[in-house]
Amino acid sequence: MMRFLKSIACGSLLLAAQAVAAQPERPAVIAKHQLSECMTKRMSANRNLSYNDAMRACKARMQPPKDVASINPTATENKAP
Repeated sequence: MMRFLKSIACGSLLLAAQAVAAQPERPAVIAKHQLSECMTKRMSANRNLSYNDAMRACKARMQPPKDVASINPTATENKAP
């Protein structure tokens, strides 16, 4: 009986260790994983796409869109009728 309980305890510790290791904690590591996944998908979808082109496209996709008003505040004022 004790052997059975010890084996259950060891098995649960192993599963818990894998669950903790599944998600990286640092945002930089998460971003790197997302970039590599994006590049893999793009390059497998298009075999003629270079590594550098896939990296540029994925980096551009991961960056938040720039607000036009913060770059040029008068641009929004000129467009108003």
